[in-house]
Amino acid sequence: MSALTYAVVTPSFRGDLERCRLLVESADRWLAPSVRHYLIVDRQDYPLFKCFEGARTRVLVVEALLPFRIFRLPGVPKMWWSLHMRPVRNWILQQIVKLSVARHIGDDVMLFVDSDTFFCAPFDPASLERDGKVPLYVQTGQAGLLDFNDRWHAVAARLLGLPVKAPYDTNFIGNVICWRRDEALRLADHLEQHSGKWLAVLLSRERVFSEYILYGLFALQQQGDASGHWHDALERTHCYWDPKPLDEEALKKLKAEIAPHHHSVMISAKSRTAVESIRRVFFATPA
Repeated sequence: MSALTYAVVTPSFRGDLERCRLLVESADRWLAPSVRHYLIVDRQDYPLFKCFEGARTRVLVVEALLPFRIFRLPGVPKMWWSLHMRPVRNWILQQIVKLSVARHIGDDVMLFVDSDTFFCAPFDPASLERDGKVPLYVQTGQAGLLDFNDRWHAVAARLLGLPVKAPYDTNFIGNVICWRRDEALRLADHLEQHSGKWLAVLLSRERVFSEYILYGLFALQQQGDASGHWHDALERTHCYWDPKPLDEEALKKLKAEIAPHHHSVMISAKSRTAVESIRRVFFATPA
């Protein structure tokens, strides 16, 4: 039995409410009972998501995860404002929240799962441990393959105080991404001590960065064997990234492609695939 405790962490918002409902239902069906699930939403969306709270699931509020007051202005839905930092876009703030949540939960390992993902098979994340280490998703051979990859790595290196060595051959971006809480805390402390600024203030100044690359570069290059991770290149989520919506026949084909190592499915919210169709194909109880 693992000595580590695990939690799934899902930032979401009202536009993904029904997709998030599928994720919560799939977690209740397929995840090991000991795994907690934290949903993170804006205070204004909390009443919509409160219904998901239960024995496994807890809903956290974005505004409570930062060390100062942050708010939206009427008519400007895509920006956040504060007296302590410059205006910040939603997707940058979401990354700041992921890097901050370790200070507000007590579970040893966090798995970040977006609300357009759902589990499709029994999954106990402790089954992936190797000698007490948990997987760090990292692909190599990536130089020149991903737009902005060098830029994301360069920003991360600068924030960490590392020399910038482009081109970069690694990629840490994926689905159901596993972080150790102790590593995330060390990363946040390192960034604040190196910059002399609150984490949120520091990162709000960046126009573009990747939280997964920032954590991955820290774990790989600064912590090494002490990170508590082993390197995992296997994509265990079956993904559909195309913005074109899938009908039920296409969803059935996607379902048929699921391999034994897949524990989850991601159908991009940008595809606008009908949630009702996903439910009928993937969530119907077999006769």
